[in-house]
Amino acid sequence: MAALIETSSDRWMRMIRSTGVVGLVTFVVLFAAIIAISPDEPPFLASPEEALAFYLNTTAGWMQAAMAVLGLAAIGWIWFVVGLCLLLARAEGSPPWRSGVALVSGVMLGAFVLLNTSGDAASFGAADLDLAVARYAFDVSSLGFANVWLALGGFAACSGWVVLSTHVVGRWLGWWAIASGLGLVLARFFWTSWFWFLPYAAFWIWMIITCIQLVRSRARC
Repeated sequence: MAALIETSSDRWMRMIRSTGVVGLVTFVVLFAAIIAISPDEPPFLASPEEALAFYLNTTAGWMQAAMAVLGLAAIGWIWFVVGLCLLLARAEGSPPWRSGVALVSGVMLGAFVLLNTSGDAASFGAADLDLAVARYAFDVSSLGFANVWLALGGFAACSGWVVLSTHVVGRWLGWWAIASGLGLVLARFFWTSWFWFLPYAAFWIWMIITCIQLVRSRARC
């Protein structure tokens, strides 16, 4: 019986499909946790009373569990970004500087979720908060989230640039990535309006389609 020899191409194909699966699972977990946490979340310009009321509503045990799940989703996001950027780097060739910028920019979202714990701390100790501290914690989380749009914009724009120059996935996905990335950067300057939601939604739709393409092995490896 002839031995089955796994080639480098086989390993890359397995990594590509695994990256797509990890991405899709991560997105489901991420948005399930976000939806569980945010039904009563006030807008960015919340008053101190609204911020305190929000944190008081998140002290329930299941809300604390949802925050922990959000942290797990951040780890999954980092795994996905690493896998995608390895694929982009292979397609880009040496030096893979655009893929490197995409990697560092992409992991910033995971770092924000894991390290920006002001909101988690305010929720955990909500019973002892005064209005000023509640407003400060809410503003720190809101501004941190808005700053992450810049990193996600860089991730999307650099990824799209590689796609356009290498055709590693559909060329139209490259244009979509660049458009959503530039939109996220622009949204940072209007972060208190609802304009930010348009490029933000476009970014995640691009991510979901990309993952489906990877699972279906529609990438040149």
